Amino acid sequence: MTWVSTGSKKPIIYDNFDGFARLAAELKTPQTPRYEPGVIVAEGNYVMLRGRFSGRGHGRAWIAADIVRLEDGHLAEHWNVLQDEASKEELKSGLPMFGTSFAERDQQPASAATASSLTVEEARWIVALLYDALNEPSKKDVAALLAKAANPDYRSYSTSEDWLTRDQLADVFKMLGSAVPDLRWTIEDIQPLGDQIVVRGEATGTPTRELFGVKPTGKSFKTMALDLFTVKNGRLASAYHVENWMTAPQQISK
Repeated sequence: MTWVSTGSKKPIIYDNFDGFARLAAELKTPQTPRYEPGVIVAEGNYVMLRGRFSGRGHGRAWIAADIVRLEDGHLAEHWNVLQDEASKEELKSGLPMFGTSFAERDQQPASAATASSLTVEEARWIVALLYDALNEPSKKDVAALLAKAANPDYRSYSTSEDWLTRDQLADVFKMLGSAVPDLRWTIEDIQPLGDQIVVRGEATGTPTRELFGVKPTGKSFKTMALDLFTVKNGRLASAYHVENWMTAPQQISK
């Protein structure tokens, strides 16, 4: 059997069953791997499948396209293309790449989440759920999203001494969502620094209720935020953040 896997890195090629067995051993994880089949098409000796692999212990799920060739009822050759599943925050449509829902994020080992080699994509994965909670929060289970994104002892600092717990932060998100139903928070720039992540974000929206003492006028605002996150065990441990909220009331009341 020949196995060819093509992803973002160099192709992996195994020309016998022993090679495939080694690949399977490399994919072992303390979590429970899961494969969800999607579309399956067959013609002659060829079968093509599209599915999703999750529970790999490496953060994102994989979206896979597989082609197999059969001989005498057995697998003879296999080709596939693997792609990291994009998060809801990264997709303009907000729709999942596969099926009708997004896969649960795998818990990353601590070494993967805090290593100096943390990539931009890994950093995006770690902060994705928090920013998902900030997008139209009145329509979301904000507490559940933050529970997945951040550690139980998470602290959100607005000054060097003042901070909110994870639950208190959820209440703030809900308050913002009730005043600004179409609140949109995008990641404009992201930089990993060891076990820390720096994010430059942009918030936009049109208040329908009083916001920071200013009554709604039908006008929208656009403002910037800077966040410095610290990561522990694959989840957010703390954040120091500065938002330029002073400009929002000025823009609304003009």
